[in-house]
Amino acid sequence: MNTSKALIHVAQRAAVLSVVCAAALAFGGCSGPRLDPNVPRHVVVISIDTARADHFGFMGSDTVKTPRLDALAAESIVFTDYMTVVPTTLASHTTLFTGRYPMHHGVARNGFVVNESNEMLAETLKAAGFHTAGFAGSFALDERFGFAQGFDHYDQDFSIFVGDGGADQNQRRAEHVTDAAVAYLDGHGIPGRLFLFVHYFDPHGPYAAPSPWNRMYDPLGGNGLYPADVVKSSRAFTTERVEENARRVGLQYASEISYADEHVGRLLDYLKERGVLDDALVVLTTDHGECMWEHGEEFGHGRTVYQATVHALCTFRLPGGEAAGTRVDQLLANIDVLPTLLGVLKLEAPDGIDGEKVDLRDLETGIDLRVRFGEATKPHRNVETDPLWANALKARCIRVGRYKYVWTPYAHTRELYDLNVDRDETNNLLVQPDEETARLAADFHTRLVEWTESADPLTSTFDPSQREESIRRLRSLGYLQ
Repeated sequence: MNTSKALIHVAQRAAVLSVVCAAALAFGGCSGPRLDPNVPRHVVVISIDTARADHFGFMGSDTVKTPRLDALAAESIVFTDYMTVVPTTLASHTTLFTGRYPMHHGVARNGFVVNESNEMLAETLKAAGFHTAGFAGSFALDERFGFAQGFDHYDQDFSIFVGDGGADQNQRRAEHVTDAAVAYLDGHGIPGRLFLFVHYFDPHGPYAAPSPWNRMYDPLGGNGLYPADVVKSSRAFTTERVEENARRVGLQYASEISYADEHVGRLLDYLKERGVLDDALVVLTTDHGECMWEHGEEFGHGRTVYQATVHALCTFRLPGGEAAGTRVDQLLANIDVLPTLLGVLKLEAPDGIDGEKVDLRDLETGIDLRVRFGEATKPHRNVETDPLWANALKARCIRVGRYKYVWTPYAHTRELYDLNVDRDETNNLLVQPDEETARLAADFHTRLVEWTESADPLTSTFDPSQREESIRRLRSLGYLQ
């Protein structure tokens, strides 16, 4: 953090710091009594990358086994209609940590550097007396991209390469992410106030869970599948043989989620044993989903804003499991997580955020109807011409109640879906619109254009090292010539 930013933090947080035990900044804990027993001592944010909401038992899957996260959800408040406003790792996590749309925080997609003028969640909590520790599972969140702002300790050892089935970037398995977090806390002790961020990357393609997980749903363990470039082609779904291949690729994806579930469970067990869990606010989230064979984006994400990629996962576990089992159906977006989390801690959110707080201790009054916007990160042929905002030609959407309007400028398409009856977005109401449908679409389009034109991103530069480092590592292991 630069000097001017630090001074701003001091001024904004002075009232908070006056009542926060200074000893909580260091390991060893607070020497004084708790000032407010209703405020959690610790905060734990667990993020699972590229995980579809419909691939978890507590979200309705009767196929994919996620017993550890099902158990956590049973003790949590579950937001069933949770939306990520951007389906790419770095942009989505930056939104999560700033409460701002990408067109404001400035990170268009992976590789863009987070402007240090953004106040990140770790910075806010550090200023409030938390020791901040982060553990990343993917090079997409490497500190060179600015995401580690505010962390006292940031672990990003990606030297453990996922070799079974290849990998598209430097990363490490869930097992090793949990191991790193446990080893750090074992070695340094539990601080008086802890903010712990743990990121698991495994469901991201290529889907290559270790044995025996890779045989959990497919006895062949992925053997005999066609090459990934064939599977991803839209032509891959023209014959029965290739459709069966696609189904089996989907089973390997499910294996990755079940594998991650096991090691998130190990982390939760450790936090419970160390006395952290019952005095913590635990947030479980996914940054975005994954298209399987829907909407022309087979086994990928970033090009579209359909539910397969923007319907994500979010649960809040209050200390002691307060309000356990509550399910909230009203729309919540990842811009809303930061103010909601800070509200539980009785901390003020930074100025200029786009999200709105939800009072987790007063859910009976309901949540006001919210209008939320989303944008993709990959345009057609990756062509982008707007000098202001690098996402200007990409697909984008607006959510208003039951309706979702999708506009894809580069493809010149407009779509309207009623998600109450069409969660898979198969019936575009604009194919044969009646008068009311046309009126709704026109209103939504106007709002979406106005939102697009309101872009005022903080300056960012693109760092190509994610791709360059991935190519270097692949070559060193013989995957590329």
